[in-house]
Amino acid sequence: MENGSPDFLPRLEEAIALRATWLETIQIPLLKEMVGGYRSLFESVTGTLMKKGLLREDPYDYDGKVSAIVVPPDTVLSESGDNAEVSRRIVTYRRQLDFLVDGLPSTLASMDLAALKRISSLLTYVDWETFGEASHSPTTRSLARLVTKVRLSKDGLSSRALHESQTQIEKLARDIRGRIAELEAWHRESWKAEVRAKVLPRVSPHRPRTGEERTAKALAIRKAFEQALPEGTWHPQLVQEILGEDQSPGSSERMEKLLTSLAPPQPASSKPKQVPQHRIQLLDAVRSVCGAAEEIEYCEEVLVENEHALEKRRLSILQRIRRWFQKSLGRLDDRFYDIEFRPSPTAEVKTETIDFLKFVSEMKELRAVLVEITEAVSPGYRRIDAMDEEQLCDFLDWQLRQLRHLHRRMQGLNDLFQVKAVHERGGTARSIKLELLAVENCIIRAETVHRECIARLEKKDSGS
Repeated sequence: MENGSPDFLPRLEEAIALRATWLETIQIPLLKEMVGGYRSLFESVTGTLMKKGLLREDPYDYDGKVSAIVVPPDTVLSESGDNAEVSRRIVTYRRQLDFLVDGLPSTLASMDLAALKRISSLLTYVDWETFGEASHSPTTRSLARLVTKVRLSKDGLSSRALHESQTQIEKLARDIRGRIAELEAWHRESWKAEVRAKVLPRVSPHRPRTGEERTAKALAIRKAFEQALPEGTWHPQLVQEILGEDQSPGSSERMEKLLTSLAPPQPASSKPKQVPQHRIQLLDAVRSVCGAAEEIEYCEEVLVENEHALEKRRLSILQRIRRWFQKSLGRLDDRFYDIEFRPSPTAEVKTETIDFLKFVSEMKELRAVLVEITEAVSPGYRRIDAMDEEQLCDFLDWQLRQLRHLHRRMQGLNDLFQVKAVHERGGTARSIKLELLAVENCIIRAETVHRECIARLEKKDSGS
């Protein structure tokens, strides 16, 4: 083929160089963004399952710091469906995703075929393509059963959140596989081009016609490869591709087809379209905060129940009748409670007076806003989906301020009602500590994304 197309190798090397520039400036940043989005969506799915008690978090992190990509085990699980083992695998997988997102290489040289194989193996650990009983992966089948259990439950909010996250992650997983395939294809053609330039000139140009000649030439290429590229990695299947491409007839057509496949796609306009950075993480953080609506609803129910029991205990028969009469006329007096809190762990204790009925109304209002954003057909969902990175960052900041304020008040009222139940009723009251912990974890995760966004925007402003 070289004799028939003497200009093929220079054209091939030029095409590979142009393709490399396109991959490093456009596709690798996009892949990094996608992998970050994949992690966020996966945390959203598993976070919902943990809230439901179907998976358990590892609060002690026994496995320590991750230093390399290692795919968690995917052996057959016991027939009893031991959720403890599934939880361990999922926690390990999440830790590996954190390591991958934080340390994903940014250059083609660092992201070689071996690295891409490890990345691909990790990102396909959960089989999203056949997510269900048809999957070959025992871990995927167990995870799918847990998701289905919530999807079929009466909890409509969690079911919709899981459905949305699963739909997004399935599409994102396909897109990620496509990006990785593009990088792998470039490395294969780059390796073959280097062999053509540095190894094949050391081998007889005679084209093999029989299987024996083909085997003999492959062995000769292997020997020349060890001399010309002693530090290189040998890929026998790629050598067979070279020999197949060199076969006549049709070699010239295969040449042109290869060169065409390496050409970067032309932009739709003269102005290159800028890849939106980190928008997926911000969108998922916003919707993850919206997932706290479920905990807010439960907290509202428990706090109202505890407050009602407390008021009922303290009021006389006549006072209860008066309270009922006032309520029927819409003139129910406000009820106030003093709670204690610390603005920060080292700050002094402060006191806040809460108008309980107004507070419950605020809880309902905030929960309604959060729920609307999770409804794919709602105006709120569409408004959020149309926001750019800076707008999403501002909205996430508003969400976090609202949620922190609400969390502090719910925690203060919960502690107050617990104490009053013991002293005034001689019993106990329902607690919302687990729900408060879930809201706090949601805040912490979203705050991490928000801080990263603020740092990026500040860096962008200072550079402009």
